[in-house]
Amino acid sequence: MIRNALVAGFLVMAMWRPALAGLESGVAAYDGGNYTVAYGELLPLAERGDAAAAYIVSRMLFAGQGAAANTDTALKWLRLAAEKGEPNAQAQLAIRYDLGIGLAQSDADAFAWYARAARKGEANAQLHLGIMHSNGRGVAADLVLAHMWLNLSAATLPPGPIRNSAVKLRDAVTAQLTPAQVAAAHRLARDWRPTTQE
Repeated sequence: MIRNALVAGFLVMAMWRPALAGLESGVAAYDGGNYTVAYGELLPLAERGDAAAAYIVSRMLFAGQGAAANTDTALKWLRLAAEKGEPNAQAQLAIRYDLGIGLAQSDADAFAWYARAARKGEANAQLHLGIMHSNGRGVAADLVLAHMWLNLSAATLPPGPIRNSAVKLRDAVTAQLTPAQVAAAHRLARDWRPTTQE
């Protein structure tokens, strides 16, 4: 029985390694601008349900890199990657719902996808989630939660205009809070930990 378990374990590891190698070489080809090779290596992985590969394939199909641009198919791969937990895909799907790009605009769907990505630590999703909490789009307005998400985003984003916007928005929310509410928002941000759970 132990021998069978070991054999099964080795088989799983043997199957996993080529998939990882395919993902790494596909990503390397993509990063190197060799989109045809990248698409050829990543599409089979996406078809097997690899979230990272599906996300990159979606980006390639939106941009027409390595294959003809196809928004419908790109959305299919983006949704698959998001549903499988890829935070970048979740954030991108949220933006598409938020702005109505290729999908019907939906505050509720945008909020739900931003929340899933934000809980995993995706800083842009945290920024947008803070905005939605501050103005009550897709959720009841909650300035304490808005402050928390904007604070987390500002702490994670790299220096630049997007981070500066997060800081300004956080400061604007701070001006609307009582000292006790600011303390509560700081406590929430301090105690927050990313999750891998959906």
